[in-house]
Amino acid sequence: MRQTKTNRNKIASIACGVVLLIGCNSPEDAALDHFQKGKELFEKGEFDRAFLELKSSNQDDDKRGETYYYMALLDEKANNIKSMRQNLIRALELEPNLIDARIKLGKIDILFGDFEKALDQAEAVLKADSSSVDAQLLKASVYIRQAKKDQADEIVNGVLKVNPDNIDALAISAAIYYERDDKSKALALVEKIIEKDNKNLPARLFKIRINAAQNNIDSVVEGYKELIELYPDNSNFKLSLASIYSMTNKLDLAEALLRERVDKEKDNVESLIVLLEFLNAKAKDRVISEYESMLGHYQKQANLLLELSKWMVASAYPEVAKKGLQQVVELEKNSDTGLAAQTILAEMALANKQYDTVESALGSILGANSEFIQANLLKARLLLVQNKTDEAIELLNKLIWSKKSADDVYSLLGQAYLVKKDRKLADKNFKQALEANPANMGAFIQVYGSYLQAGQRETARQYLEKALAVKPNQTLFLINKAELDILEKKWDDAQNVVQRVALFSKDKAVPLYLQANVFQGKKKYVEAIALYDKVLQDFPGHLNSMINLARSYEALGGRNKAVVYLEAHHNKHPDDLSIVGVLTDLYLADKDYGKAKKILTDHIKRLPKSVAAYLALARIEAIVNNNMLAAKNVYLEGLKVNQDDPQILMALAGLYEKINDKDSARKLYENLLAKSPDNNLANNNLASLLIDSNNAEDINKGLQLVEKFKDSENAYFQDTYAWGLVKAGNAPEGLKLLESLVLKEPKLPEFRYHLGIAHYNSGNKATAISELKQAIALSEKQKRDFSGKDDAKKKLQEIDHSANK
Repeated sequence: MRQTKTNRNKIASIACGVVLLIGCNSPEDAALDHFQKGKELFEKGEFDRAFLELKSSNQDDDKRGETYYYMALLDEKANNIKSMRQNLIRALELEPNLIDARIKLGKIDILFGDFEKALDQAEAVLKADSSSVDAQLLKASVYIRQAKKDQADEIVNGVLKVNPDNIDALAISAAIYYERDDKSKALALVEKIIEKDNKNLPARLFKIRINAAQNNIDSVVEGYKELIELYPDNSNFKLSLASIYSMTNKLDLAEALLRERVDKEKDNVESLIVLLEFLNAKAKDRVISEYESMLGHYQKQANLLLELSKWMVASAYPEVAKKGLQQVVELEKNSDTGLAAQTILAEMALANKQYDTVESALGSILGANSEFIQANLLKARLLLVQNKTDEAIELLNKLIWSKKSADDVYSLLGQAYLVKKDRKLADKNFKQALEANPANMGAFIQVYGSYLQAGQRETARQYLEKALAVKPNQTLFLINKAELDILEKKWDDAQNVVQRVALFSKDKAVPLYLQANVFQGKKKYVEAIALYDKVLQDFPGHLNSMINLARSYEALGGRNKAVVYLEAHHNKHPDDLSIVGVLTDLYLADKDYGKAKKILTDHIKRLPKSVAAYLALARIEAIVNNNMLAAKNVYLEGLKVNQDDPQILMALAGLYEKINDKDSARKLYENLLAKSPDNNLANNNLASLLIDSNNAEDINKGLQLVEKFKDSENAYFQDTYAWGLVKAGNAPEGLKLLESLVLKEPKLPEFRYHLGIAHYNSGNKATAISELKQAIALSEKQKRDFSGKDDAKKKLQEIDHSANK
């Protein structure tokens, strides 16, 4: 029956009559009701129920900014900063006069590094209320981060004059003193805050930070003990204190804290694994017995046993882990947990190249569940091992649609595309793996490393922070963070991470070395030298420790002390080439060529097959005699003992090239390739010689040699291929590749020269002139010649001469 307008009105009236006792409210009334309830529940501390009410208000077309403000407060409780920021922005769109929302948004803007936005929030509040202390302190917080300490100080002092007990003002003042390296005044202010607000967590953490910066370990320990007492449920404080104990070699105390955590957090696999990681780093001989004890204690908890056994496999205890995995299989049979254990056992067989065992296990597992993702991933790995890359990629692309273990699927796809030398698709898949799981180790190593190598540290840091949020105790992530913080001179951040590394690093030299880096960065050179010395006692040839030790001595004005130290170190370890290398560099820096030659010749007498020593000695002979030919005899002597050594042959061939004896260089490269046809550098260098000749047969031969470099990641190899195309008459294709290379490497004169000739051969004389001039200018600026410089000058003269005809 068609519904008329009158019918609809009657139905509405009846509906209101039916619900009259419980109310027939408008959406606006319903929203208000939900908001009031949500607000009351929030103030009572019933946050989950408050969230549901506020969410309902939000969905009921609520136009109150206050609703979003309280949603933001709930986000703050849950430490969900991104959502908090969005809710605050929405709150202010609806109600611009919400002062508290502006102040909170300003503080978040500071966290995100949007200092100008934070200042805008402060100014907006001050426009409405010029006496707002919160807005003034927000401005001061921004000024500190903008290194405008005097302006920040002026604001803070004004607030403290009116209210000397304002905790936020005291905190900012303490930060100013800390930045000015007046740690004692900063500490006094922080202690005043704690006196007034005993449970002020930021102040207590800042106090620990100040004491750590002053290397006051006892006070740092006491600070963490107090935090543990105040916040007994926060396990991170116990981990931090355990890290300090580990750094100071109080391993019994560290272990006691970790065991206390295990006892308190019953059946928490993470706390069990943290204990195993600690033992693996500090008492390796006890790992197996501890694991076996856990197997007995949790013998009926299959999922927990599986996670512990996976850790044992990943930590190089595969044979021991078998016991736990078999225990899981007995408990779970062909359930998902049981199949996961069976798959790990099969993966171990793959690692041992027991391919028949793997095939048999896969048949059994996939027979029980053909869609079991881990087994299908293992099948793809087996295909890759069997060089069936296309089959592996086809299988993995099918697995993507299952959306299970997506990170492992994408990561393995990335590895497969690396095998096919398709870096673009490999990178795309590695990034997708990290979107699914930021802590996927294989994908992280590839992506983080590529961004770091490209100098994109901020992007690299974003990936690192996400990985640590998922796995905060993973040693590799922690070491990467410490190294990145050190690289960017974030000494306090690095210090905090080094403490955590000390707890879990299997190699005790790693945290010592990183801590020495921090001391060196903070100009605490005496402390740094002491730690570098400790590293070198256990690892005499640790190159970076020797280099940094020498730099620390030099910073103290005592390079001679570095020489004395390393000479004594060399006497204890006379055969260590790394020590010889560092000492040689110090002698060269002092222009003490006699000592440099002596230490190298003595080393060669003891170890005549030391190729690196011959190469270093050849360099010194060339410097001393101011003649490259002086290196020739050293290379020839080296070849008598190290016959056909590729490094010495390459160095000698390079020498022949520099003195323009191209025939001798060509013969050496040809001999090298006859014995090692896969030597890419020899391939490239020989091809360059052939292509630079004006013989068509040689040019074509050279081009054939480097055709395999068409898609190489090495820009120099690609340049040789592109130059070969140009010289062989295929200027358009060579030009296209050279233009892309110059975009990547704009400051290499060789590339500019080749691009200039390519443009000339294509009839683009104006562009050719520009590129050739840039090649020469770059060469002169960098004070180095390049092959083709004379030809570039000659070509410019030819173009100029033809233009003036």
